[in-house]
Formats: sequence, structure tokens, C-alpha cells
Amino acid sequence: MNKNIQLLLNECEKLEWSVSEIDNGYVTLSKFSSAGQDFSFTVKVTNDADDFIQGVLEYYENYDVSYETYLWLDSFGHGTNGAPYDMKDLYEDMEECANNVKELYDALVLVELDDEEE
Repeated sequence: MNKNIQLLLNECEKLEWSVSEIDNGYVTLSKFSSAGQDFSFTVKVTNDADDFIQGVLEYYENYDVSYETYLWLDSFGHGTNGAPYDMKDLYEDMEECANNVKELYDALVLVELDDEEE
């Protein structure tokens, strides 16, 4: 893994994201929401830091808060398995997850810009 990618992964960990490498060129980024949801997503890792950052951005842009909330409104999520019972609380938790990804993206862009200036 090249230096720039490692800098980005270190930044993920500074923002309290767990980084799990997968053998096929992907990493899983995980973080607990304030409601206790173990939220995670996967990003392809190449030797290009911009590709990694773009992967985080694409995940954020495609994240549908309403759909993700809907997935938890069944007998396995609605008030069980650590999911909030109230739909409003569940929706707000999904919004927080989306905001966490956006915050991560913004931080990674800054790391990449700082690295280019050196």
C-alpha cells in the first residue's frame, strides 16, 4: 500500500473509523453511531489516493437515508438488535451515519491537499 493511501487510512482511524483490510483490494470502514449502530461500508483501494477519496464520496452520494431507515423497520431491527424503536430516532440515526461519511470525506480531501502541498 502506498504512502498516500496509508495517510488516508490513518486519518480514518483518527476520526474513530475502524479500518479492516480485505484481501481483494477493498477496505471496510466501520463506526458506531451514537445510537449504537455498527455502521460500515466498503471502498476499493488502488494505488491512487484520489480513487479512494472518490469511493468514499460515491458512497455518501448514493446513501439513501430513507431506504436505510426502511431496512431497519422489520422484526429484526425495529426496537430490537440495538435499533431504536421510534421511527424518528431510527431516521435520525441513519442521518448521522450519512453525516459521518460526509465528515470523513471532507477530512480525507484535506489530508490529500496537505500532502500535495508538501
